[in-house]
Amino acid sequence: MLPSKSPAPSEDTKLYFDMLEQAADGVVIINQLNHVVFFNTAAEHLWGCSAADVVGKNVNCLVPSEQRAQHDGYINHNRNTGINHIVGTSREVVFTRSNGDYVSAEMSISTAIIGPDKQRYYMAFLKGVTEESHRRKILDLQNRVFHQLSGESPEQDIADMLCAEAEQLVPNTVAVLLQVNGEQNLEILSGEGLSRRKIAMLMRIALTDADIAALTEAPEEARSIVWNADPSSGQESEFLDCWASAICNGAGELIGIFALYSRNRDKITNWPQKIVAGCVPSCAAIIERGKTRQQLSRLDRYDALTGLLNRNAVTTILRDMTLQSASSPFALLVLDVDLFQDINNLMGYDQGDALLQTMAQRLVAQCRSNFITGRLGGDDFVVIIPNGDHDIADAFADSLTAAMREPVVINNQEIIISLSIGISLYPDDGLEIEHILNRAEMAMLEAKKTARKSFRLQASGKYCK
Repeated sequence: MLPSKSPAPSEDTKLYFDMLEQAADGVVIINQLNHVVFFNTAAEHLWGCSAADVVGKNVNCLVPSEQRAQHDGYINHNRNTGINHIVGTSREVVFTRSNGDYVSAEMSISTAIIGPDKQRYYMAFLKGVTEESHRRKILDLQNRVFHQLSGESPEQDIADMLCAEAEQLVPNTVAVLLQVNGEQNLEILSGEGLSRRKIAMLMRIALTDADIAALTEAPEEARSIVWNADPSSGQESEFLDCWASAICNGAGELIGIFALYSRNRDKITNWPQKIVAGCVPSCAAIIERGKTRQQLSRLDRYDALTGLLNRNAVTTILRDMTLQSASSPFALLVLDVDLFQDINNLMGYDQGDALLQTMAQRLVAQCRSNFITGRLGGDDFVVIIPNGDHDIADAFADSLTAAMREPVVINNQEIIISLSIGISLYPDDGLEIEHILNRAEMAMLEAKKTARKSFRLQASGKYCK
């Protein structure tokens, strides 16, 4: 029954109602007071509520809460001016069902003057397109992600874009993309809407081997990892629900987790989990691209055999050190393994590589944390000692020579490594990087030629055994 302030429909409108009740699409009609006077069965299915709950109420009860305050103004503007912005057009709209789900529909609006009182009525036809809309939007999102991945956009920006779009698909949520690092901890790649407390909670998570096995077997188990429903945590005051999925690469290895945290107080059905699942392939592509770039960057800076800095990286560091406005002195040592070619010839290149790896490990163990170590190529290594002088370089070369006397077991054979070391000093031996490096290499060659198991200071010409 309509309230007394809402005039009853005329006989003409009742005829329309009888016809429209059979329509397959949702039909909603409002009168001059913006009250709902008709709500067919298809509309009941779309909104999840009965006509008895809606008829006689302001139509704004059917629109999302954030739009209700302005809704009457939009309708009255058309009613008073006759200017049609949406009347006679079709567009996609999103509204909330009675169970809290967000539903998408194609809506077209028409208007007519009806009845002896010549009152203006508005009629909306709505066709539910939620599944189609979500599929289309996810495909569009995937296309945009892969388009950006093919360019130069940073992974951080692409991840932020994906999370923002996911939040649009499931309103009143916060999306977060997490990646798993080498220590099996979670790192936040994107999650702009997260509080510091939530970020800290996620960063404390350390995955066990059992966690990883469970997540690769059942991706939806990710919710149990990133959602803590313990009331004592105070989490309920921030988020009320969560949907999540594990992210695996093409080899089936766990590389991340994508999650949506909800602030919706109404209980929503599990369709947001489909949105999460639809975003997972894009998330995997973002994480894998980031890892590939890191690997390429590492290959560009580090020696693949020993893990030390390569010659290009060492040269770059030296250039930065000398270009500083108040550059400090340093000592540069070039080290060469004596008789290394003979070891290669006798034992094979694989055993020679193993020897170089052991050499690199011993070298790093002897260096202070502020020393810079690298491999120049072949069996040549370099050490940079910040603020190093003659005495510091001498003492380090002595300790390094002593450390290398410990036998190395390669292929069940004991080998004793000896080094020839050349030392140059900045700025005493030059100001140009290549000049300083060449002076140290020349000193090393002189030491090797004159007295193996020794080092030579380029500036003084001194040999030490």
